[in-house]
Amino acid sequence: MADKHLLREVGHLETRCEDCALFSLCFAQDLSKEERDLLNTILKRQQPVERNEHLYHGGQSLKSVTVVRSGSVKAYQLSNDGDEIVSGFYLPGEIIGLDALASGKHPGGAVALEDSRTCEIPLKDFIRMLHGSPRLNQVMLNLLSEEMAETRELLLVVGRLDARTRVALFLLTMSRRLSRRNQDPDQFRLTMDRRDIANYLGLTIETVSRTLSALQREKVIEVHGKLVNVLDQNRLREQAAKTVDAGQQRRSA
Repeated sequence: MADKHLLREVGHLETRCEDCALFSLCFAQDLSKEERDLLNTILKRQQPVERNEHLYHGGQSLKSVTVVRSGSVKAYQLSNDGDEIVSGFYLPGEIIGLDALASGKHPGGAVALEDSRTCEIPLKDFIRMLHGSPRLNQVMLNLLSEEMAETRELLLVVGRLDARTRVALFLLTMSRRLSRRNQDPDQFRLTMDRRDIANYLGLTIETVSRTLSALQREKVIEVHGKLVNVLDQNRLREQAAKTVDAGQQRRSA
């Protein structure tokens, strides 16, 4: 109860983006002072989301663009048979919901992997800001480009049979995302469980666990529960590139 009360007090104090402890991770840092002033008037801060609570479901209308304030979120879609297909994971400072801008409806759902908090920008206000801010348009294009590049890289690997490369690329991608946000790229916590990682990579849970254990035995990483320490970034990058290189060699043969 005391912790929740403290969070509420912190939320009241953070009345501007500049006051936020995660300001350096958020797209707001790339806006001009005038644009941030406008954002400060429309942003809904510190929206609590409990673990396993949905931010939205597939098919729902897009009402706001969401920034992860703390915690983490899983995005997923349902197959025609009703099976869940994990499509991504979102960390603090990252934006959820941009894939619904074209149709106005969320193609899939988003659920909190742990107790989280978000900042929400009402859609009508976000669109108004986009119309009036070339800088915000560029920031959004950069964010979408980064996400598309990572998705394309993953698709190249998931389409092949090398489980080690899939797991290595997943860990390397997590490390890169943290590094871009000036966080420790060599130590991070996997808030998603092995089942979600396996689903995301197109593997079985047992294969993910065996692969993590193998990388640990080879002293590429060290795993303690959900905490991952990257011991050798170079070897992790080499492992993540193996299948892509092999595929390029087969195409040129």
